[in-house]
Amino acid sequence: MRGSGGAEVDLRQGDHIFGKKRTVGQGVTTRSMIERNWLQRRSDRIEALRRSGLLEGSSENAFGSFTDHVREVLDVPVAIVTLVDENRQVFAGHSGLPSPWDERGETPMTHSFCQYVVDRGAPLSVPDARQDDVLKTNHAIGDIGVIAYLGVPLTLPDGAVIGALAAISDSRRIWTDADERRLLVIARTVEREMAVRISESRWRSIFEQLAEGFILARVLRDESGRVVDWMYEEVNSAWHQLVGVEPGMVVGRTVREVFPGIEDEWVMEFADVVETGEPIRFTRQVGSLGRWYDGAAQPIGGDRFTVIFLEVTGRIEQERRQTALLTLGDDLRDLTSVNEIVEAASRAIAKGVVADRIGFGTVDDRNETIDISSDWCARGMVSVTGRHSFRSFGSFVDDLKQGRTVAIDDVNTDPRTATTAEAFTEIQTRSLLNLPIVEAQRLVLIVYAHGMQPHAWTEEELRFVQQVGDSTQAAIGRLRAEDGRRLLNQELAHRLKNSLAMVQAIATQTLRQAQSMEEGRDAISARLGALARAQDILTGTDFVEADIIEVVGAALAPHLTPSRRIDFGGPHGSLTAQQALGISLAIHELATNATKYGALSNETGRVCVTWGEEAERFVFRWIEADGPPVHPPERRGFGSKLIERIVASYFEGEGRIDFDPAGIRFQLTGAFGHKMPDKPA
Repeated sequence: MRGSGGAEVDLRQGDHIFGKKRTVGQGVTTRSMIERNWLQRRSDRIEALRRSGLLEGSSENAFGSFTDHVREVLDVPVAIVTLVDENRQVFAGHSGLPSPWDERGETPMTHSFCQYVVDRGAPLSVPDARQDDVLKTNHAIGDIGVIAYLGVPLTLPDGAVIGALAAISDSRRIWTDADERRLLVIARTVEREMAVRISESRWRSIFEQLAEGFILARVLRDESGRVVDWMYEEVNSAWHQLVGVEPGMVVGRTVREVFPGIEDEWVMEFADVVETGEPIRFTRQVGSLGRWYDGAAQPIGGDRFTVIFLEVTGRIEQERRQTALLTLGDDLRDLTSVNEIVEAASRAIAKGVVADRIGFGTVDDRNETIDISSDWCARGMVSVTGRHSFRSFGSFVDDLKQGRTVAIDDVNTDPRTATTAEAFTEIQTRSLLNLPIVEAQRLVLIVYAHGMQPHAWTEEELRFVQQVGDSTQAAIGRLRAEDGRRLLNQELAHRLKNSLAMVQAIATQTLRQAQSMEEGRDAISARLGALARAQDILTGTDFVEADIIEVVGAALAPHLTPSRRIDFGGPHGSLTAQQALGISLAIHELATNATKYGALSNETGRVCVTWGEEAERFVFRWIEADGPPVHPPERRGFGSKLIERIVASYFEGEGRIDFDPAGIRFQLTGAFGHKMPDKPA
């Protein structure tokens, strides 16, 4: 066996290693070091080969044209390009190999001559393998017909020897230096091609690993030269993931074929890139996909261009929802009615979620119906204006009445609507969102969004709708609070006016009938005290109504003693503010008179105060007993007039004082407020 330049080469692995003679005296240590170094170089070489990516494409006979050239130049029946792996040699290119090796594309190391070229890193010339001490047992001689062999190493750009280019003859042949030079020239060309393929493989790896979608495309023109479409020439894996089109369905097709009805901007803007030679950035939606993309396109010469992009649907939708919330907040500050507020909420939801119908309706909580006066509908979607019964569409009204937002992805499968799916079919609805508006624990309004197709509502959409709901509820609460303050101010003004009028009347009449200034002052003070106690009761409520038990109790409090000479009782009931003041004044006048002249002026007299409902009328009675004998007065004072006329007018009824000798009796009959639930008085 001869190496480069015809020098004798010994391939035996025993006393000779890689052609270098050793003596036993050199010792086992030197031999071990050499073997370790050789094993390390072999490991590094195999790692470099596998890292290059050449093994992945070896089955395609990628370098077959070079082996054809070797056969022609050196006039041999067989030529091969091999990649020497750990336990096999792989044919990256071959020409003239007999069956079945041409189909297998590789051999085990028992059939490899090229392994010696790789191990040595130098050319190997074998005129007749049958006579070579090392190679004569190689199975390639009998199985493949390798008799004469000439191989040169193939090296990567980093210097790693990974294989060989070899010429093979099925008969003895003396290889010349010229043969070796010719083979080396071809080998250098093979190495350059390998370098290109490695670079492309690495670029392809990066290309496929990109998180961004990548497009290599070419514009298509009509007869006049105008760009009318563009064709996909290459896309990466991320493109399929970002666009949702199966691999193998796009290369060689035009964008209008892949996405029928796609917006013209997707064609014309990229046409401008080619025509002007200027790159662009874009953020745009593919309407048929419902997805937004952000990216850049740039020309690469001729009619070709590249695009790199990311899907930004989530970002765009989040920005749109945020803008909708900000706009809603601005709108709500200036709105002065519940309907205006709910309309603003509907507009916000229309901007923040994808739906085919959006609107709102007024709810009758008791009858579980909704009245819809208007709605927004996409093309082809029917309106649902009118009155509807919630129960006709399922049981989700139970959630709404609890103040819970209802999100149904598919009415056909959701247990709340599956049994009433036909009702939804009639209104072209497969998915829905319902936002409840609740006041005083009562469902009063619904804002809704409907879709013609099933839709998996996202957490972001539900969070957005809930934020709209919170803002809407807060705005309605603010409106109700403002209305309450306005009504309260009006009521306070009204009550103050009435109270001042009453004070003026009391003062005028009392002073007119008083025998002295001191008597008048005391009477006015006592009567105003009764008014004040009644006002205290009203202050503890809403200034509109008061419980009669509290009013009577407060009015009688100054006159109650441990001997319990005054009994009072009756059902709970609501008195208007004016009625509360009137009853307080009446009790004050009656109690004062009883203390001075009547049942409370001695030690045995008693007073019984009762009230209730008789013949659907309010009846209040004051009855005195066991006091001094009663004599009718010679003239009626202001107190009697106050009780019989003024107080009675507050009840839209009449009052009457009877001067019964056994004791004064007073009865007031009139309209009662709202009767309250019975509870112990």
